Amino acid sequence: MARRLRGPFAVSAALAATACLPAERPYWVIDHTDALSMRFEVVERGPFGSLEPASGGPVLEAMPGDRVRVVPFIAGPDGPVDVASLEPMFYACAGGNCGFGPREFADARPCETVQMPAVETCFLGAGAAVEFEVGPIQSLLQALSTGTSVLMLAGTPEGPDTRECARRLADSSERATSLRDCLLFSRSLRLGPLWRALLVAAATGVESPVPLDALPWQVTEVEPDVPPTIAGFNAWVTTADGGQRFVDVGLGGELSVRTGDEVGFSLVVGGAPQAYAVVSLNPGEAPDVSTYTEFRAAAWFSGAPAPFVLDSAQGLDVTWTAPDEPGEVFVYALLADVRSADVAWLRVTVEPR
Repeated sequence: MARRLRGPFAVSAALAATACLPAERPYWVIDHTDALSMRFEVVERGPFGSLEPASGGPVLEAMPGDRVRVVPFIAGPDGPVDVASLEPMFYACAGGNCGFGPREFADARPCETVQMPAVETCFLGAGAAVEFEVGPIQSLLQALSTGTSVLMLAGTPEGPDTRECARRLADSSERATSLRDCLLFSRSLRLGPLWRALLVAAATGVESPVPLDALPWQVTEVEPDVPPTIAGFNAWVTTADGGQRFVDVGLGGELSVRTGDEVGFSLVVGGAPQAYAVVSLNPGEAPDVSTYTEFRAAAWFSGAPAPFVLDSAQGLDVTWTAPDEPGEVFVYALLADVRSADVAWLRVTVEPR
């Protein structure tokens, strides 16, 4: 995932550097505005779209004719940031990659539909969220392997606004442009599920590297992707006198601790991991279709410098120490599987001992 850019970057390398983290702080410390997630949701099913999965939840893969919404999550030291206040700008990137020259974004025309993959970089709009229609499949192999990347560009409350960040990104007259305190975040919208994409390709005359009869019937049982879900938090607070108390904290809820308390956090996860299919193509051989079950893991962030010590390999359980100074700290958790993610948060009030 791309984080906030800090410091000067050469214009030509600006987008390639979006995954760089500043060296002066640990990655988990939210001491500034930062983008943690950006999710796609099918809000209107097209003629080829997937049926609603039995597991429920928004569908994250898209088919031609579907209408898709892009929803970012932006965190700050004082809680989740109102995305609308930043007025971020969104682009669909040509070639499934948002690493091309900045002029592509400055010269981008408004998107009509977004093909799979996109044939040219186009402007999706600005606001807290944007919606667009998925257009025809241009290359099935590329659409399945790379999808179409969408870039969010936004300013921050402590830095330049979004329009200024866009101006700096597009300004190729300078040798280097500072994108300090600008947000650049990209994710790829995927075509799927696999078997439905192959079926639609066959019905619309798109060349396919995989014949339909080469697929085992089991792939038709694979549901469209839905996000993993954080349903809440459990917390165990170990106090200075050795006692411990358990607290069930809801989404966006509040936990009260004292300075220096040791806190154990566990994610309450909703829904079981899904199955998905992967096709391996080797020249001269029949395609190899394998099914897998999603692997889930969590990352934790807060406004305090204390690290999150993993108590489980997947990071679903961690131990954290409350700051030595009283105040309010926001804790964020990002739960991801191999295809998508969910973000939740809680407020920790640290009282003097």
